Amino acid sequence: MNTKKIVLVIALVMLVFVFVVNNPIMFGFCQNVSDYGTGTKYCSYASFGVPETVSLLSLFFGSFLLLFSLITYKMRDEVFRAWWGFARWWVPVIIVVTFLLENAGGGGGMGISGAVSSGFDALVLIILYSILVITSLVKIVRAYLKTKNT
Repeated sequence: MNTKKIVLVIALVMLVFVFVVNNPIMFGFCQNVSDYGTGTKYCSYASFGVPETVSLLSLFFGSFLLLFSLITYKMRDEVFRAWWGFARWWVPVIIVVTFLLENAGGGGGMGISGAVSSGFDALVLIILYSILVITSLVKIVRAYLKTKNT
């Protein structure tokens, strides 16, 4: 299997994982189904506990990988490799920073220190994700134009 197909399959697996984890009643993983009183059911205890950070990271990176691998799938292999060379080292950087920010001890959840801390975390992640998307697009366009001219 070539790298393009592997990345595409990994992206799809990540998105299926997110769907299954976020719908435990549908897939039978819920140990205790409760009711809001309006007929709407929710799972108050699932048989597995996946942290929200893992679920969100899988959603973001699965969507990112799927989108950019579909964009580059029909293009020449050089275009995919130019994008993949950047993405394969930048994505782990964002994952590590996300886990560090998530597990960093803050000044508390209440008051100004909690608000400033969470605002800073969001700013850092927005900057990192923006770099990821913008640089990916630039890499793809530059490689595509280079291969188009040859």
